[in-house]
Amino acid sequence: MARETLPVALDLMFGHEGGYVNAKTDRGGPTKFGITHKTLAAHRGVESVTAEQVKAMTREEATEIYRRSYWAQSGGDLLPKGLDYAAFDFGVNSGPSTAVRRLQKVLGVREDGVVGEQTVAAVKAYPGGIAKLIHAYCDERMAYLRSLTNAKTGFPVNGRGWTIRVTGKDPKGQWADQLGVVGNAVRLATLSADMVKDVKVPEEGKAKADVRDTGLIEVIKKPEAWGPLGGFLSAAGAIFAGSGPVQWALAALMIGGGILGFIYLVKRVRAA
Repeated sequence: MARETLPVALDLMFGHEGGYVNAKTDRGGPTKFGITHKTLAAHRGVESVTAEQVKAMTREEATEIYRRSYWAQSGGDLLPKGLDYAAFDFGVNSGPSTAVRRLQKVLGVREDGVVGEQTVAAVKAYPGGIAKLIHAYCDERMAYLRSLTNAKTGFPVNGRGWTIRVTGKDPKGQWADQLGVVGNAVRLATLSADMVKDVKVPEEGKAKADVRDTGLIEVIKKPEAWGPLGGFLSAAGAIFAGSGPVQWALAALMIGGGILGFIYLVKRVRAA
């Protein structure tokens, strides 16, 4: 639907993803143009690539990777102008599946990570129109970023850069205001490609926002967390309410099952 946005989206992406980085605060490891060594290896059909091979990656190869592995998978060919760019940038930063799931969350449709007829229909029917949806989507992206509480690779160390990237606003007030992803996306949707502007971000703004850094508090907020936690609380109640070896043994089993269930849920959420 909005394939004409891709050249503009690529120019913006290359503008703020920049060249080669390999920061300790970035889970992506050796990365160039926002493309990690793992993504490059998968594209080339090999098990792994070296840091030097990542450094040598050309813009042409990066463009092809973006087209195949990010633009299409983030729904770029199906979403309307502006929203396609917002989803694309989110997908490059956090993975296409995460980008699409978060869009589907905003739209109130099934979160399966794939842009299909249901998602496209919900976009068209969104109350307030495309500009309002873009703002809501970028707000949801910021909520996701804030949920990544890992002290070494999450929002505590990369949050300022991510915030500048998405909103164009520096939380510390040291950088001049910019359009950010949200501003450029709205301009693409309501004005024209000539009105977008490159977004300059600090190095931490290029760090991958990885779902594996989701904090435990955010996991607990999910409805599915209350199954194992409910079992744990029930077992605790049984311990305090009763006595005897049978009750204690059953309570221990319930607690063990609850703990194992919660551990599995945390792993599943962080692997999503």
